[in-house]
Amino acid sequence: MKNLQFEQFAASNFHYIKHTRNFFMKSISDLGIHLIEFYMACPHFDIFNANFAEIRRLKKELDDREIQVCCSTLEQCNYPINIASEDKILREKSIEILRKTIEYTSILEAPYTQVLGGRGSYDLPKSEAWKRSKESLITLAEVGSKNNVCLVIEEASWFTTNTVYSTPLTRKMLDEVNKPFLKAMLDNCATETANENFRECMVILGEDMKHMHFADGKPGGHFVPGEGNLPLIDYLNILDDFNYKGAITFELYNRKYELDPHYYMKMCFEYISNYLK
Repeated sequence: MKNLQFEQFAASNFHYIKHTRNFFMKSISDLGIHLIEFYMACPHFDIFNANFAEIRRLKKELDDREIQVCCSTLEQCNYPINIASEDKILREKSIEILRKTIEYTSILEAPYTQVLGGRGSYDLPKSEAWKRSKESLITLAEVGSKNNVCLVIEEASWFTTNTVYSTPLTRKMLDEVNKPFLKAMLDNCATETANENFRECMVILGEDMKHMHFADGKPGGHFVPGEGNLPLIDYLNILDDFNYKGAITFELYNRKYELDPHYYMKMCFEYISNYLK
């Protein structure tokens, strides 16, 4: 391994949501981890009702434990957040919540916030959903510019979105939006679900590839390394070949890990420690 460093690997609170925020913070500190991706979802953070006092409280908790946030992630699969919806009110409210997320991410001093392309109803033309998604992303990228927070768009499966669901579509959206504060990220479970070649994904995105979700799968699932059948070592070697410098988040976005999240997060970092050795 020539380029990847242990410090690039980030913990996350996706699978800690049946526990308190304090439990998560203590767990990460006990593991000796100082980089996280923060999932802005209840009960750890109520983005809908939070105020500036709450986000500053969170920032202090992080600073006290010397934890840095590499990326914030707003729930956009299950919550009613959809920047491509044909419902104008829902779309506008979605943009406002993402605007708030960007502003709060700036207070956390995190460089990135994740965004999905959203979806239109599947019985309506995809082209119209694409247009609404692009317009929303232009607006949000401008908000990001004002707050020095870059949006990283993540491809999701066809079951989640009918706009950006592949790496070529990610590239197309980046080129059409053409804003410096909209870049890309990859999720190896998503690329496998889309039947993509990971090395080709890296080539397609090039310097615009800024963030990474890493997990095992079959091909989806977001499992602890070793519980799926994905070629995890291949992905890491490819990232190393491309001299990737961004964060790599262990995304255990799976309910099977929620009752003992500390144990499974520990497994992830033991895996990467052994690999890097």
